[in-house]
Amino acid sequence: MALLFKRGAGFAARVLLPLGMASVAVPRAQAQIRDTVSIQEGLHADVAREVAALFNAPVALRATHRIEIEEGVTVAGDVAVLNGPVIIAGHVSGRVLAINADVVLRKGARIDGDLLVVGGDVEGRDGASIGGEIRIYRASLRYAQQGDEIVAEVGNGTEDQGWWRRWERRGQRNFTRIQVASAGAFNRVEGLPIRLGPQFYRDQGWGHLRLDAVAIARTASSFNGSTVDVGHDVRGEVRFGREFGVTLGGRVFDMVDPVEQWQMGNMEVGLSSFLFHRDYRDYFQRHGARVQSAIRATESADLTLSYGDERWSSRRARDPFALFANDLRWRDNPRVDEGRFHVTNLTLRVDTRNDAFNPWSGWYVLADYENGTGLIDLVAPTSSGVTPVAAGSTQYHRGFLDLRRYNRLGPSAAINLRVVLAGWLSGDPLPLERRLSIDGPGTVPGFDFRTKGGTDVGTCGVGEPIPGRPAQCERISLAQLEYRSSIRLSFSDGVEEQRRNRFRADGEWVLFADAGRGWLVNAPGSPLTFRRGELPPLSTFRTDIGVGLDFDQFGIYTAKALSERGDALHLFLRIRHRF
Repeated sequence: MALLFKRGAGFAARVLLPLGMASVAVPRAQAQIRDTVSIQEGLHADVAREVAALFNAPVALRATHRIEIEEGVTVAGDVAVLNGPVIIAGHVSGRVLAINADVVLRKGARIDGDLLVVGGDVEGRDGASIGGEIRIYRASLRYAQQGDEIVAEVGNGTEDQGWWRRWERRGQRNFTRIQVASAGAFNRVEGLPIRLGPQFYRDQGWGHLRLDAVAIARTASSFNGSTVDVGHDVRGEVRFGREFGVTLGGRVFDMVDPVEQWQMGNMEVGLSSFLFHRDYRDYFQRHGARVQSAIRATESADLTLSYGDERWSSRRARDPFALFANDLRWRDNPRVDEGRFHVTNLTLRVDTRNDAFNPWSGWYVLADYENGTGLIDLVAPTSSGVTPVAAGSTQYHRGFLDLRRYNRLGPSAAINLRVVLAGWLSGDPLPLERRLSIDGPGTVPGFDFRTKGGTDVGTCGVGEPIPGRPAQCERISLAQLEYRSSIRLSFSDGVEEQRRNRFRADGEWVLFADAGRGWLVNAPGSPLTFRRGELPPLSTFRTDIGVGLDFDQFGIYTAKALSERGDALHLFLRIRHRF
């Protein structure tokens, strides 16, 4: 997620943000060994048994309290510690196991084997050498002590208890409650959408049942005017299996949805709108029903098939309050093609990243195929040179591919790549709510958002801009490349054990470059039109280069356009990473 906003030269603003903690650089002798960080609520039974067996095995040094291996000291063999912490400044020739304890690595510390931490975290990885694999499980180990050995209580300790105790524990995971929460990002159409209604969840052992039935109140419109503007969202889901299995679900809804939501997360868009009066999305109304089924083949992959019968219509921009620049007028929300649509989606997700929030290795793939048929009642205006859809029956096929690769290059460096290819595949021209753009801080941030007139390869506008400057591209291509290297800022009073009066900021400095553009396929004669099997020349792509500091919770970046001269340097903020 990201908080973002950007301005040209002369920009001045202040924002208070929490300083995040990110210890991600993991030095070791073998740079290709993968790190594993698990943030799941519970510890898997196989991992719990493995950890207990390693602690009980013969080791060179075993402790059930705080332990410190000082500089110049060598432990010949494995180290196992229960309820530490573990402070290492010297050399361990074997494995280090820390259970329900943190590990602090001083500069110059050396571990020849693996580092396995359960119920804790690791500090100081960028200043130490680790020859084996690093595994960190945030969940604590539940255990019983028998003499000098421990016995893992797997399955939350329920196997050896009566059925009534297991039912009682399962009931603690079940709930029926009234939900009051945000229904999406703060935006110029709804203000802050709020979900209000009952939520039901039952863990059945073989899977779970879930039902949400909420009303959606929109602060910008639900309480104003003679017509009450309240939506709804009713969802039900049955899941069979835990890590693997099948999910069946259905949904009835009346909601406002973004035209494009792949570029930036809800948090960054909402905060940018509320704080700085800059909304980086366009929106349309969706009213209908949808059913879906999903197959989870592995922990990191699933395939979802869904079908919806929906009515799409336009929404106008309101005047919600923004903290800064509230006297400015909001950008128009563009009109869309209105009508009834039957939409089928087949979506594949593969995620092998070592950490979803702070990845340093692995793949992320999101591939979606959409088949839409419908009857268009009202055709929205488009730029001159852009062929609009025709009123009446329509059928289109659309694809979307988001491919990311995260590569660790060394102890404290990584290079990451993202490629997005999306757009029209066949059939009639895409309705405006299914078109795309390469515009804004989430794509090529060296260029301003929705400001360029004339022929614009970012939004595929041609000639005089139409209200709201909507995304009109039928196809897009985007490549993002970044190099990351760890940094650390640390100040303390010298009392290391208690860590009093200590300030530390772990993060990375980032060097990045981006290239992308959009184009048309079904608009003969337009300067933005290319043949169906043709890719525009690379010389026509928008390109930029930039640098930034990323502190995990937020990042500060600056970017400069390369493909066009005269553009000012752009400064922008993001929550989490760029991708």
